[in-house]
Amino acid sequence: MRVEMEIRNLPLHRLQEYLIEAGATQVAERRFLAENWQAEIVAMEPAKIITMTVRRDLVVIEGADEAVLAIHDFMRGKTMRGGG
Repeated sequence: MRVEMEIRNLPLHRLQEYLIEAGATQVAERRFLAENWQAEIVAMEPAKIITMTVRRDLVVIEGADEAVLAIHDFMRGKTMRGGG
């Protein structure tokens, strides 16, 4: 299974920390391996919002269905932004 998550305005180091916290080992700056899944952080063109630019990354998670779904849920929880 493969899932892709577009993440906006989050520093690369924070995404790296989250994937490590999820159980992966970092094997390159943007590549992570775990027992039943792997992930890659792909840099995307920044989004332009009026006069601002916002950082964008694509987190690609691949592996066994159950593992990918669990990591996807974990990453959604970690990267969810609340208003307020």
